[in-house]
Formats: sequence, structure tokens, C-alpha cells
Amino acid sequence: MKYTNTIKKISTVIAASAAALLIASCGKVKEEQFGIGSPTSSSYTDDDLVWVENFDQKKLDTDNWMYEVHYPGWVNNELQSYVVSDDNIYLKDGKLIIQPLKIGNTYTSGRINTLGKKEFTYGRFEARLKVPRGKGFLPAFWMMPADESLYGQWPKCGEIDIMEVLGDNVNKVYGSLHFGEPHTQKQGSAQELKGNFADDFHIFAVEWEPDEMRFYVDDRCYYKTSEWFTKRSGFGEVSYPAPYDQPFYMILNVAVGGNWPGNPDEYTTFDEQAQMVVDYVKVYQKKEYNSDVKKPEAAVSKMQVKEGNIASNLGSRWMLHLEPDGKATADLTDNGLTVRTTEQGNADYSVQLVQSYIQMVQGETYKYTFDAWADEPRTIKTAVTLPNNSWKRSFGDVRVALDTRKKTYTYTFTNEEVSDENARLEFQLGATDSTATVYIQNIKLEHVKNVGPVNKHPALPDGNLIYNGQFQEGEKRMGNWTVEAMDGAKVYATNEKKVRQLKAEVPANCDSADKVKVIQKGIKLTPLSENTVKLEAASTVPGKIQIKCGNAVNEIELTSSMEKYEINFIAPKDNKEVSFEMLLGIPGSVVTVDNVSLKENILVQNGNFDKKMISYEVYAHSDAVEEHEVDEGQADKFCAVTIDKTGNQDWMIQLMQRNIDLEEGKTYKLTFKAKCDIKRDIMMALQRDGLQDNDWTPYSGQPTFAVSNEWKTYEHEFTMAHTSDSKVILTFSMGAVNQTPINRRHTVCFDDISLVEVK
Repeated sequence: MKYTNTIKKISTVIAASAAALLIASCGKVKEEQFGIGSPTSSSYTDDDLVWVENFDQKKLDTDNWMYEVHYPGWVNNELQSYVVSDDNIYLKDGKLIIQPLKIGNTYTSGRINTLGKKEFTYGRFEARLKVPRGKGFLPAFWMMPADESLYGQWPKCGEIDIMEVLGDNVNKVYGSLHFGEPHTQKQGSAQELKGNFADDFHIFAVEWEPDEMRFYVDDRCYYKTSEWFTKRSGFGEVSYPAPYDQPFYMILNVAVGGNWPGNPDEYTTFDEQAQMVVDYVKVYQKKEYNSDVKKPEAAVSKMQVKEGNIASNLGSRWMLHLEPDGKATADLTDNGLTVRTTEQGNADYSVQLVQSYIQMVQGETYKYTFDAWADEPRTIKTAVTLPNNSWKRSFGDVRVALDTRKKTYTYTFTNEEVSDENARLEFQLGATDSTATVYIQNIKLEHVKNVGPVNKHPALPDGNLIYNGQFQEGEKRMGNWTVEAMDGAKVYATNEKKVRQLKAEVPANCDSADKVKVIQKGIKLTPLSENTVKLEAASTVPGKIQIKCGNAVNEIELTSSMEKYEINFIAPKDNKEVSFEMLLGIPGSVVTVDNVSLKENILVQNGNFDKKMISYEVYAHSDAVEEHEVDEGQADKFCAVTIDKTGNQDWMIQLMQRNIDLEEGKTYKLTFKAKCDIKRDIMMALQRDGLQDNDWTPYSGQPTFAVSNEWKTYEHEFTMAHTSDSKVILTFSMGAVNQTPINRRHTVCFDDISLVEVK
């Protein structure tokens, strides 16, 4: 239910007939079907019932439920305001009624949840209800995590949609999971053939186990999956079954209009037909669950690398794909591809050349070349996409600047994503600066051997050279670490009440710190660079541990309370790999370690965008439309943010970098280069992360800068007048200027971003 503002949904649906219920699962090429035509046994019984809400009071029980209040357009371009009103949410005859209303040209509706009141990890979550009927209605029974910050903002935090039904198709129900970065969806559906979900009550449920989600309607399991993950871009995956290993709360609501259901039409009524009527909500839980489960291996065949050109120049292998708002014709011959566009549409894929069934193998490097030109200078995009892997990109979307003269374009890239033998090679000609005719020839996509040495242990997006320093990745949360320990010692990562820490239980007969070692190998330091190690540690028995990184050795005196420690050292002048070691052998103790980092002493990471968008993210509100990239075709890389709609607030589009460390009383200078193809203002801030408490204090102030079509260097100096903060966010805001939206397509570019302490 909580979607991003622009999701390109392309899914395959396979259905199988049944006597009364048609079951289908969607979102992947390979489908699974379950429980067709007959009830499916559940592992839950009445003895497992732990909570029930029958709505048999006169008023909604606010010990169990809270009302949500939100303005129109809050998410998904929805039309309704969620309000607290007895006209929108009330109890009648032992039922909960959520009633959308239309008053003039405005809409109101109801949304309630159990946040902070009834939160659960694992179980069967069930509701008996009827859905509204009418174009534009989207009723939902769904779940969100109580602590959305544990794994990161949506979708990294996870979402469970138990029931969603479109008001203009009330005989089909959807059950979905949203998770990951990039956003990934797993979805199944079931269709009622003898009736619908609006005229009669039906029971909708999910059974959430540590290693499986099962979706039900009327005791028929229509979809199940064990495939999910969570991670932040550039970091490792958090240990499975994250993000679905934390408390979630339940939500009931009816949305009006928006991206998925569309807006109400002249036939939509706001009477009893618009009501979602809920008979009960029940939660079942077993006495215990084993969360020590392994992620299932991806069902991808181990493909052999194909040599030579794996793309084809045959015109018959290419297809011109058009969205309804795109108009073009194509000559697809063996001598080349010619595309004549008359309407470019509103998306890059509105006009698209596609070649399918390209084999991409994970971890392999490819060289991609083609010749291209146009009748007048213009841009196109190219990409290699993975349909079997949620349409992730092996390569792209890369902006290609065409001239009137034929030029050869060459790119080398490594497929970091899962192997896919159905990958697609794409040229995207929509939503760009011209409809000029495009010519493409001599397309080659070849496997590259011996590409040279690769740094196998590069810095993470936040600059940390230590992987899994929070002990929440890999098998048993010890990914990337090796342990050397004497007999009787136990070294492990905890997972108690969302606390993940390293524990070392050291025998009393330990006579040296190096008898219990926790090691990370293969770290490359910049020669002679200044570096800082940070960690938190404690010991039940006071004593000393050692931290080693190459030739640098430091001792830390631990106490029984968890304290923060910091070590500074200069890297050696050679370029050899080193090991990072923690020597934890304090006799008879339990040593605890957490939040380990090793960083070069720079404040902003990847300021010249040589690592593409690593360390950065772009936020866009649902009222704004943007796309962003780092142009790989340029020798001097930079970030380009192309904006179609800014929204009506300056913050509605932002280029961001998180986890910047500012110290109280110190003075800093931010420097960056920027340009834009129209004249406009942008705003900068180094600000507090207010995700938990909505406190977004701008430590640097909020200076604005006038940008134009020429690169210019900008500077801003400030003193940190607040308490030291290691979670500061750098933001460049490109939304509305003085609350005036800009709905003209334009591109803002950034490069050479740096933040230094002024001595």
C-alpha cells in the first residue's frame, strides 16, 4: 500500500482454473500455484489465538487502535484526506465501517492502525470483511514495521499487504510483499469466479513464518514465497529473514484514487457501496518460532559465459515497444536500426527499442559498443535490464548524447546482479529533448577477459572499510569475519530484541589477548592516509584488548559499561592489503563489541561520482517527478538530476548523503560545482536526521545558490553550533523555488562535492 511515487510495474500473470476460485501468482516469470479449488490446511488452531477484535463496542477501542491523519497526495497521488470523523470511521452492529466520502471536489476517508498497541513478529493475521465497489477505491488490510528505521525507510523496512482489492475489479484479491533496495515486489492474486469480495464477507489472511509467507482467501492458500531480502545500496544484505524478523503492526484503510486504482469516475458512488465493512480481526501465534533459518538459494541456473558478440544486429531480433503516449515507426534491418519519433511520451520507455534473450552472468565483465547518430543533436538512453530479477539493471540507464555525425560509443561494465538468461538490451528514446530520427548500427556486447586488478574490498558507501561492522550480515550475522579462538572460547553475534552485537566468551585460563581473535582480511588503505578506527566495547571483567591494522597496534582498556573508542593512525606508504584484527582475550570475561568502522579521514564520500551514485540517494516526493544518473560516457563523471515536476516545496526533490560526522565548535567549508540548463535556485543544508522525531535542524543554515547552464564552483562556510552529530545528512534541494513549482523539464548537475574542516 505504501508505494513509491513512480514504479514501473511489469509482471507476468499465470492463472489456473478452479471450481470457485482462480489462483494466480505474479511478479516473476517462474510462477507457483497452490491450493487450487479446495481448502488448504493451516498449521494454526484455535489454541494459537492470541488477540481478537470483534468491534462489538459502541466506539473504536483506542487501547487497540489509533486514527491516522494525512493530507491529500500524501502517498501515491491519492485524493483523500484521512481524518478523524464519525462519518468516516464508526462501529455499527458489531462491525467496523470505513466510509469514503465526497464533499464537493474533495474526498475524505479513514485509516486506523495498531502501532504501539498491538505489534507482533510472526503468526497468522486474519480479517473477515467486505470491500467497497467503485472505480477509484483501494481498500487494504496490511502491515508495516513498528520501527521503520531499523533497516531503513520504505521499502528497505519491509511491508506485508494481506489484502488489496481494486474497486472496479472486486472479484480479484492481491497479496504482496514490498522490500529491498532496489524496491522488489512479490505478489500473488486470487479471483473469485462464483461471486465477488464486495457483496459477501470473505476471510483474508497471511501466515508469516520466519522462512515463508503464505497468503489465503477463505482458507485457500493462493500464494507463498520465501524470497525476500533487505539491504542498502552498496552495503551487504542483512541476515535472512530480515526485514521480516521484527514487530509489525496492522492497518485498515480505504484509499480514493491514485496511481494504481485510478481516480473515481462518473459511476463511482459514495454511499454504502463505498464502505469497507470489517467483521473481525484475529491474530494467531505459536508458542515459539525458530528464526535461525537460511535464505533459499536463488533458482538461477549456473550459466557458462558465452564468448563473442552476444547481441544481434539482425533486424528481426529487435522490437519497437511503444507506450500509449509514445508514437514512432522503425526500420529494423540487418544494416541498422532507424527510429522516427513523432510523440516522445512522458517516460523514457514510451519509445523503446528492445532485444530480448540476452544472457547476463553474475560477476562477469562486458564490453558494449555501438555506432549512433541523429538528424539533429539529441539524447537517448541505453540499458541492459533483468526481467527475471525485478527489472534491475546490469548496466544503465546511461544517457547518450548523439551528434549528427556517426560516433562509436563504448562502455565496460560488470554485471553485479543475479544471472539472467532472459536479459534485455534496450535503447530508450522517450521523454527526452528531441524527436529527431535516430540511427544505430554495429551493436556488440562481448565478454571481457583479463580486465586488470580489481579491489575486492572497496570502501562502503559511508567510507567504512570494515564490512558488517554492526554484526547483522551473512550466516549467523558473522559475514566477512573469521574467528581464531582457543578451546572453550565462544564467539558469536547476538540477535536479542533487535540488538546485534559481537560477543566473545573467554575462558578463565586464557593467558594472552591474541588467544581470541576476530579478523577481517583484504583491506586496502590509501598509502600515508590518515585513518580512524571507531568501535563500541565493554567487558564483564575489566581488561585490555588490542586493535591491529597492518603495522598499527593499539590497546584499549575496557570497563563493564559500553563505551565508544577512537584510534587514529597513518597508513603505511606501500599499497599492500592488510588485515584488521580485534584481540579480545580478557580471561574469564564476556567481551561485547559493536559498530566497528575504519575510515579515511574525509567527510564526504565519492564527491566526484567516480563510483557512480554510491554514497548518494535521491529523494522525490509523490508530487514530484525526476530521474537521475551518473553519465558513464563522460571522462569526468558527474551526477545529473532531470526534473519534470518539482512539487510545491523546495524539499520535494533532494540529492542526499547520510552519516556525515560534524563536531561541535568546529568550522567547516562545503564546496561543490553545479550547473542547470535553465536558471533557477537550489538549496543546500547539512542537517539533523529527523526520521524518528521530525527534528531536521539545519546545522549549516539553508543557503540558496543561483545556477545556470555553465559550471560554477560554490562555497559555504559555517560553524557547528550544536552537539556533535555523526548522523548528519547533506542535502541539495531542487524542488519548488520560493514555493513556486517548476513543471518545465530541466537537468541539474553536480560534481566535486567536498566538505573540509577549516583549521
